[in-house]
Amino acid sequence: MLKKALNLLLHRKNLRQRLKLKLADRGCRMLSKSGFYLQAKMDLDPKSWWHNPDFISAHGGRFIPGDPAPREVLPLEFWDTVRRDMIVLLLRELVARKIPGDMAELGVFRGFSARLIHHYLPERKLYLFDTFTGFDERDVQAELAAVGRPAERAAFSQTGLENALANIAPLNANVEVFPGFFPESAPAFLAQKQFAFVHLDADLHDPILAGLSFFYDKIVPGGFMLVHDYNSWLGARKAVSEFFRDKPETPIPMPDKSGSALILKLAPAA
Repeated sequence: MLKKALNLLLHRKNLRQRLKLKLADRGCRMLSKSGFYLQAKMDLDPKSWWHNPDFISAHGGRFIPGDPAPREVLPLEFWDTVRRDMIVLLLRELVARKIPGDMAELGVFRGFSARLIHHYLPERKLYLFDTFTGFDERDVQAELAAVGRPAERAAFSQTGLENALANIAPLNANVEVFPGFFPESAPAFLAQKQFAFVHLDADLHDPILAGLSFFYDKIVPGGFMLVHDYNSWLGARKAVSEFFRDKPETPIPMPDKSGSALILKLAPAA
């Protein structure tokens, strides 16, 4: 009787699992021709159907076993979980490999990616750059010259410094913000800084190129540059292609919504 009950319970469990997979498959197929697609959570996520506790116990998943720092994984927009997980895992690599250096973001908008970065690595300085008023007219005109298409002056103007800081919710004094036109807004003391992680999310050709030019030599070997919109904005793609034409690094396309490009900084040739 007990064996029969266990077999019945196991069967029901497998039946529920098959039913969940069937419904997920049907949902993905229904949405496959729309602008959205259902995506499974990473197996590192405890809510994943394929979560492996043994792997997490051995390697820590999004976190490092024994790391005493109070780290959080905060959300981006609900449609951009691939980008969120990518950023978190890159930051984790910096900790795991003990890559020294500060962090920076050019193109803060409402502060959600800055929040994600800061709350995962609160012990490191994070320097933030944005006009906080939308695209600068100089960059708008330069975009037209660079790619033959104008950018909307009012795009990404629905922000503001106070609003962005409220979203970031700094945990300490390690977040410093420099509003204005980049790189004019960058303080002189940054020339002596070294960076482990730089996130460029300025969309247009000239500010992306300015960010690459400003930070490239300041990034330590083993550090990361992440350029958003590489596979969605013409100006961003053109700036990355131009800048790395004579560099040893190869931008690697990532499969997040806007197609970021990842660059691992190499050590100088001997």
